Amino acid sequence: MTAIGELSDDDALPIKLSCTNKIEAFSPPIFAAYCSKNGAACIERLARYKRLIGPMRFIITKDADTMTVVIEGDNEELTQPTFLVSCEVAFLTHIIRRATKEEISPVSVEMRELPKGNAVSEFLNCPINNGKVNSVTCKSGDLLLPFISYDEGMWSYFEPELTKRLAELDNDESTSARVRSVLSELLPGGQSSIEDVAERLGLSRRTLQRKLSEENTTFQKQLNSTRETLAIHNLRNTEMTTNDIAFLLGYQEINSFLRAFTVWTGKTVSDYRKDLAK
Repeated sequence: MTAIGELSDDDALPIKLSCTNKIEAFSPPIFAAYCSKNGAACIERLARYKRLIGPMRFIITKDADTMTVVIEGDNEELTQPTFLVSCEVAFLTHIIRRATKEEISPVSVEMRELPKGNAVSEFLNCPINNGKVNSVTCKSGDLLLPFISYDEGMWSYFEPELTKRLAELDNDESTSARVRSVLSELLPGGQSSIEDVAERLGLSRRTLQRKLSEENTTFQKQLNSTRETLAIHNLRNTEMTTNDIAFLLGYQEINSFLRAFTVWTGKTVSDYRKDLAK
């Protein structure tokens, strides 16, 4: 998102991305929010399930007349790019407008860094002010207007699965689990360094090493564990050749993979395949 924001010369791009047709079809949490009774319920559902969508959280505050949403990263070191914040504010405004069929606008918007051009503020019909937080504030009355997309039946269908996914995150939010998850995505592209993983997690190398040390593990142990898990999965569930598996695990030489596999399992790849065929 940072790179897109820096490279794009279209100040309306956040709006185009956030308001694309049928955006709610791409994500169950967004669809569930779209089925809400009104804007207030929609925002509260998004705040609850935002972690299922990305490394971000919504912090909601209310008073008699307004509701404010502060947009933050899920840890203090993960700064939200201005381009991403622009997308989030445009999306919140869009989904409320679309679901109510009313041209509702925020009463105030603050960003730590102002977006390029005027397209976003013109879309919001609200000035964007420079502030200490990234936030959007709406009138409580606007957020109580009924959604034409309200569907309690669909919400009942989605809610158990979303709650299950959220519980899974709560059960294992360890740094080790996050490292393994990122490695599973990076390894097929030939990226397996601690620098690659730290960048993806929004951490410095030193911070990542410290967090892993606090969990009595190291990056190399997590890399080996991920490679072992993926290797066994591919041997059990695919017809991939040994060469292809080694390549997808980020090994430059097949012999390095063969030696590592024997250390992990106590068997050669050939013996492991023979046992699977029995």
